[in-house]
Amino acid sequence: MLAFGMMQVAQGVVAFDLTGKNSAVGFVFLGQGISMLVLSPVGGALSDRISKKRLLTGAQFAIGSVFALIAVAIVMGWITIYLLAGATLILGVMYAVMGPTRQAWVGDLLEGPALAHGVALQQLMMNATRIVGPLLAGALIAANSIGTAGAYFTMAALFGGVVLILAMMEPSPPRPRAQASSVRADLTEGFEYIWHTPDIRLLALVFVGIVLSGFSYQTLMPGYLENALDHPASHLGLLFGSVAVGGILVTLVLAARQPSNPPLLMLGFGAALAGSLAVLAMAPSFLLALGAGAMVGVCSSGFQMLNNVTLMERSDPLYFGRVMAVSMMAFGVNSIVAYPVGIVADQVGERATLLGLAVLCMAVVAVGLLALRGIITTEPAHPHATEAVPLARGSSENR
Repeated sequence: MLAFGMMQVAQGVVAFDLTGKNSAVGFVFLGQGISMLVLSPVGGALSDRISKKRLLTGAQFAIGSVFALIAVAIVMGWITIYLLAGATLILGVMYAVMGPTRQAWVGDLLEGPALAHGVALQQLMMNATRIVGPLLAGALIAANSIGTAGAYFTMAALFGGVVLILAMMEPSPPRPRAQASSVRADLTEGFEYIWHTPDIRLLALVFVGIVLSGFSYQTLMPGYLENALDHPASHLGLLFGSVAVGGILVTLVLAARQPSNPPLLMLGFGAALAGSLAVLAMAPSFLLALGAGAMVGVCSSGFQMLNNVTLMERSDPLYFGRVMAVSMMAFGVNSIVAYPVGIVADQVGERATLLGLAVLCMAVVAVGLLALRGIITTEPAHPHATEAVPLARGSSENR
């Protein structure tokens, strides 16, 4: 996650420097989004079938290799916007495997109250590296002798260390299954489970809506700094760092004090996220933008953590990988939407586009409040408490 935190800055700076357009930043994320959208369900199905350690090792070795190749291309002067976009396509393929597998492994290891703490610890790790990563990338890029190439070489080295650490971990066995089945059959079964389980379906749809509207601001930030605030794009690390600080604070609070009604609080964070984006859009100075960014971090991290915990509490462990793949699909669609969002920003400006995203986010929260009324007033079934037995596809019990 430290390397991914660095990538948010390095990739945006390279894309914006090559073209000077917000749409170019969005275009680079397009391939990553397509692959994550299409392949995240496959990654989730694989994580429910075979060794999670094996999947993570292979995917993360490939990601480190791609970072190294981008660094070489920058040094040799071969880098183009299309090469950068192609590299992110490969990164998206690997992340489609890594993302749901890593989250599902936490669900395998922990249950009950420990599950919420485990998700909080993972969220805390993500937010901490979102501070250090952008700041480290910004410092490396600002150094003329290192630049973006040095940042990418550092990211590749970090993934090399990750692969070595994974090699020292105990193997993770595949989850026992009642009968042999194909990946395609597992995918069908997983989608049927999500669609025919109202709690899971509604939580997933609300998550997708909030991610598409409330998380798309990141594409606009390089142009927002240069065009709206008259700051260089290299200051992106400071802005993303303030977002991460807010995320860390809310994660610590939520981990220390278990909320009594996570779904309701989740929607509250979604509404506050919309308000924070509106404040960010109207911020007259870089200092105030940092404060608004911290509030965006508080709200986005609080929403994401509570959604993940609620999903896993109400999901059958047999489907952890496939359920968590839905969140990866949401971020895949978010990366695809980044391209048209960038085009809109080039036409109407970054501030107006941020305000539009804020309005859309608030609309999603309003619809979600109506749709999730049943979930807000009921307790989860706690599937961890009983031994889950796979159901035959097509049976009435599976509905």
